[in-house]
Amino acid sequence: MIRNPFRNLNIRKKLFLSHFLILLITVIIIYISIRVNDKRGEITRILARIDDIRIKVHLQNQARQDFLLNERFNEQFFKTGSSASIDLHNSLLNQIDENILAIHRQELSKKPIIAEQVLTITHHVHRQDELFHKMTDSVKQLGFGTVGLSGSLQQYTEELRTNRLISQEILDSLKQKEIRYLLYKDNKAVLQFDTIATHAMRQYINSPSTLLILGEYRKNFNRIVALEKSIGYNKENGIRNELAEQSLRTDDQIRATIDAIRNTYELDLKKLEWIFIALIIITFISGILISYLLAVEITQPIIRLNNAIREVVATKFKDDINPAIIDPHRKDEIGQLTNNFNLAARKIRRSIRIIQDKTNTLEAKNLQLIQNEENLKKVNAQKDKFLSIISHDMRAPLSSIIGFLDYYKDNFSSFTEAEIDFVSTNLNTHVKKVVDMLDGLLLWSRSQTGEIVTNLEPLDLATVINDTVEILNQSALNKKIAISTKLHHQLIWADKNMTAFIIRNILSNAIKFTPEGGTIQVYTMRNNRYAIVTIKDNGVGIAPENLAKLFQDNVSHSTFGTSNEKGIGLGLVLCKDFMDKQHGGIEVESIQGQGTTVNILFPLVGTE
Repeated sequence: MIRNPFRNLNIRKKLFLSHFLILLITVIIIYISIRVNDKRGEITRILARIDDIRIKVHLQNQARQDFLLNERFNEQFFKTGSSASIDLHNSLLNQIDENILAIHRQELSKKPIIAEQVLTITHHVHRQDELFHKMTDSVKQLGFGTVGLSGSLQQYTEELRTNRLISQEILDSLKQKEIRYLLYKDNKAVLQFDTIATHAMRQYINSPSTLLILGEYRKNFNRIVALEKSIGYNKENGIRNELAEQSLRTDDQIRATIDAIRNTYELDLKKLEWIFIALIIITFISGILISYLLAVEITQPIIRLNNAIREVVATKFKDDINPAIIDPHRKDEIGQLTNNFNLAARKIRRSIRIIQDKTNTLEAKNLQLIQNEENLKKVNAQKDKFLSIISHDMRAPLSSIIGFLDYYKDNFSSFTEAEIDFVSTNLNTHVKKVVDMLDGLLLWSRSQTGEIVTNLEPLDLATVINDTVEILNQSALNKKIAISTKLHHQLIWADKNMTAFIIRNILSNAIKFTPEGGTIQVYTMRNNRYAIVTIKDNGVGIAPENLAKLFQDNVSHSTFGTSNEKGIGLGLVLCKDFMDKQHGGIEVESIQGQGTTVNILFPLVGTE
């Protein structure tokens, strides 16, 4: 009964109906989300107002402190009855009242628990305002300078002094105690003041003028003492103590209000979550039921067609779709798609054969092109390196040779035997440099192209090192460098020529970069797997920025030695390459200005 109306619909209408139901569910969920977000926004606004109240309460505290520390000693306050701190305090109070009024306009504030908390905040804030006004009134009475009670004390003192109503000694004692109390709030000074005043009044009992003025002086001083005590010397007594306690209560009340609002919000949010979940479940179940019915009508023939197409594809389009699975005479989209697919399958079968033949040919050509490209890149890199070294590093010795030859040709007849020997020696040195550079270039080139065959065999490491030290010892003696050795006879798996080249190159570098009179240490160690050769010098060292680039064959590291020796910058690259071929390793440690240590690791015989 339910399926018949849907069966007569085409796929487009069925899909439209299905998407409409999904959209309806989405709208319901969005509506609930908006309600939850509105509630969250309301809570956020209320919390922002309360947080603003807290900030303004703290600003009021600062204004009160500023008044007590600064403006209460300003005569302008006693003349005008107001100050910047008082105006700021009153302005902040008005802003707090505005925030409280804005909170009352929110729907959430009508909840009894929140309304009670906000009312308590209002009471505490206005209680602080009452205490502050009470304190400012007391400060006005105290006065400062020539104003208020402080001014009256000066007036009475001046009158007693001018009219000589009491002795200057008694007056000075009274004034001293008065000043001591006003400056240090010393209660002992109050008692002493009262004792001196009482004694003076007994002494001048027969002088009505003295008794009158001295009595007023004493009375006003006691009023000042009483007012100071009512204000409080610090935050531990008086109005200042009440204000501090009230401020703490206000801050605690604000925190309690924030907690109450959050708790209320969490309770409301849980209710909304349950409603949200219930609606989702209802819409989800309804959507599933309707979607299932529509899905059966829409997807069942599509699934059958998909399975049929998969079978045809699995056979590499050797067959058409079986009419027993999908009726090709169907008039809907499925039938049309089946006929079109069968036509396409026949064309694809023809095309696959053609494409397969062309693909095989292209893959072979592509592989050859990739190999050729890699070879060209490698050859090009070697060419660039050759040209760089020949144009840069070999120019200097060749130029020197040409210069010596030109000079020798132009001045041959005037050359002495010593000059001929000097020119011959230098020509020989520079020619050897060129030959060494060419040998290094050829060796590097053969290494890069894979022409060097590694012949691993058991070698006595100490013998190879001693032979190399003997060869290079004369170069070290020419620079007055002492080479010390401490070697152990141990067999390693290595290529003899490569090992000799590595030791010779590292030791040559040590001689090259060690100044005259320096020392080079060569010693061996071993661990479970490797024999370790350490070559340590106290030469110029290597800069940290160059240390990490030593083994990069695309960067030139050829530098002059301490006696202007010159290389091609490929020695360490070859050493690293040769050690890799021998399954070993090479490590360099250097401190610029202190020397360099090179550790060479050769596999021991008997280890894998």
